[in-house]
This record gives sequence, structure tokens and C-alpha cells, in this order.
Amino acid sequence: MTGQEYLELLKKRLTHYYDITETQGHTQPEFVLQAELNAADEGYFIVPDLKTYSVQHNEYLYVQQFGEPLTLAMAEPYLAYTKKAMAELKTTTEHMSSVFSLVFICEAGIEPDALAQLTKLRQHKDYCFTLKGWSDLALFLVDIPAQRLHHNKAAAKNAATFAFPKLNKIVV
Repeated sequence: MTGQEYLELLKKRLTHYYDITETQGHTQPEFVLQAELNAADEGYFIVPDLKTYSVQHNEYLYVQQFGEPLTLAMAEPYLAYTKKAMAELKTTTEHMSSVFSLVFICEAGIEPDALAQLTKLRQHKDYCFTLKGWSDLALFLVDIPAQRLHHNKAAAKNAATFAFPKLNKIVV
């Protein structure tokens, strides 16, 4: 599977739940794909006008492709972008959580030092002592030559969405 094939597969998987935009040249640093998911949950008592609670969950997804082995220096602008976006996120009392997901499609692999540091990376932001929720960075490293997905701890629960497809092998 090539990087472009993986990107098309990812678009296909995300299309039902996310609002997808292709962003060539629209952001700094540039991303090949951006997607957003906004979900809300409400509870009410007897009639919908009597709300007992309301919470919002958001996910912001950013995808970038790299043609050479990924280094920590190459990842830094993207990590800084998400850190700034987390700091500038406007929240309300109904906001519960936001996940900022970075997907790096590495067509020439990942340097071992960068892989070790990026899989241990943790970016977390609390808003108003968590009264207005929190944000986490989910980082996915797609190693095309090895056909392997690496991720940090915050990305573990969504890893299946970004995993490589299982090939059905027929044994004779």
C-alpha cells in the first residue's frame, strides 16, 4: 500500500462521521487533509425542555504526508500547531472534551529516535480546571514501508480507525 492509497482509505473511513476538507495551501504548516467531528449528548427529564445535562465532544483531525524518513525536527511545526490550537480553543460549560489528532503518513519510514520520542509524547490541556473540559493530542504514525501503525497513549482507543486493512489470506 502506498501513502496515497492509505490517504484514500482514510478518507473513505472518515467520510460518514467527519466533515472533511482538503487544505492544500490554506494552513501553516500545510496539511493534506483536515477533518472535524462534533458530537453532543443531552439528558432531559420528562420533556426535552427540561435538560438535566448537555455535553459536547469534538475531534479535530490533521493529516500530513512525508516523502522522506520522519524526524523529530520535521514533526515539530505540526506539534506546535496543535499545541497552539489547543490553547486557543473556545470552550463553554457544555464542552467536555476535544481530541486533536495528528496523522503522519511516512512513505519512507520513521527514524528510530523520532519514533521512540513521538510514541511517548503527551499533550494535554485543561480548561478552567477541567470545569470547561480538556483536550488531548492523539498522534498516529503510519509507517508505509513496514505497513505498521504506531501511536501515542492518547491515540490507543481510536487506533482501529487508522490501522492497515487486514489481508484475507487463503491457505490451501
